[in-house]
Amino acid sequence: MDALTDGMPHDATLLSSVLRDAPLPLWVIDEHGRVELANDAAVRFLGHRPGTDLRGGKSHELLHRHRPDGTPYPTHECPIVHAKQPFAASEWFVTRAGDVRPVRWSTRPLAGTDSVLLSFAALSGPPGGAAGPASAPRETRAQTRARLLAEMKRSIAARMTDPTFSTMTLAADTHLSVRSVQAIFAEAGTSPAAEIRRHRLEHARVLLEQGESVQWACHSSGFHDADSFARAYRQQFGFAPSRTREP
Repeated sequence: MDALTDGMPHDATLLSSVLRDAPLPLWVIDEHGRVELANDAAVRFLGHRPGTDLRGGKSHELLHRHRPDGTPYPTHECPIVHAKQPFAASEWFVTRAGDVRPVRWSTRPLAGTDSVLLSFAALSGPPGGAAGPASAPRETRAQTRARLLAEMKRSIAARMTDPTFSTMTLAADTHLSVRSVQAIFAEAGTSPAAEIRRHRLEHARVLLEQGESVQWACHSSGFHDADSFARAYRQQFGFAPSRTREP
């Protein structure tokens, strides 16, 4: 008997057995953020030996004790531990050996308890579900940071017209700290804010060359006001936005 089955009726004990033997990695987290149950699929996915008992361990540290770039991942920033309602997202988990594995996860509170059921699966890999760490080659630190930089640049290109999109938003989307995002861009000789601004200005220039008004180009490119747009545009291209529209 364990914490989930002790004193439970037959149906609840049967459910616990089903969870434990399910092929999908399943994980139950108690109200204190500790593991109540980790089925064999979850244990194997994270690189532990089959049969390893993870009950009582800190869920956050067992799943992702650090961020993909190696920087600390504070427990209070973990969306899984603090889930109070059904939620799904993509994230990186860290195996026992330190391999970084991209996953898609979802949480669901267990009715009548303060516990949360977490399910997860690899985003890529061989057919048939989760596998051991050998199926996902370990990235070097440089490879991880290069991949994160490319992903963030794609995110900027896709979302730069949203005036609320910022370095903080980018960090939240990537599950990194703002400092980590700034450090990754700094290694490439730029900053997230500069990249967002550059994409917005280049988009605005295309609109102006197509004959759109300065005001339309400004607001359609994610800028809040025409004055700051004009200053940034002149600094980037060496002339005012209105000049771009001149034949």
